[in-house]
Amino acid sequence: RRPYPMQPDNEERRKYQRVAFEAKGRFLAPDGSEHTCSIRDMSLGGIAISSDVPIDLGATIIVYLDEFGRFEGKVVRAFEGGFAIETAISGPRRERLQQRLEALARGEKIEVSARRAFARYAPGEAGLEESSVLTMADGQSMPCRIIDMSLGGAQVAVENRPPIGTDVSIGRMTGRVVRHTEEGIGIQFTDVPERATAFSRPFG
Repeated sequence: RRPYPMQPDNEERRKYQRVAFEAKGRFLAPDGSEHTCSIRDMSLGGIAISSDVPIDLGATIIVYLDEFGRFEGKVVRAFEGGFAIETAISGPRRERLQQRLEALARGEKIEVSARRAFARYAPGEAGLEESSVLTMADGQSMPCRIIDMSLGGAQVAVENRPPIGTDVSIGRMTGRVVRHTEEGIGIQFTDVPERATAFSRPFG
């Protein structure tokens, strides 16, 4: 493990109350590799992440937390056994996060839905738009709606269901149709971006 310089918190990050708790998650490193992690503490301005994987200061990563959804942030601090990212959250999601953090600070527990291989989130919880476009390998495209998504795939509502096994793309992500559902199709992603910044709005 290579050493990192320590950077003190600035006033902007200090103004948010940090709540210490443990939650499991996964993150995408800048090289596109995926790693498990856990959370040391969180505030409205950032997240302290426990991980044995070294990440450079200034790198942008994507984090998926089982209880909280998807976050994108820049690494602003390193410490023994992990690092901290700075996040920018606004609108209704910021209000929901504040309510959850306040509940955790009071010692309340957050109910966690049944887990899959990857935790799934509604588009709004993941910071994404519902409306997108599904494109086939031959270039044919059709409008679709994201029902939910995870690091490994997505549930998509679409009027004309492509056959199972069809290669498709949605936003910047490519994948394969693995099942038909009542509303549309289930897609399993077959790649991850080489850099996490390319994943900032994967269905945009």
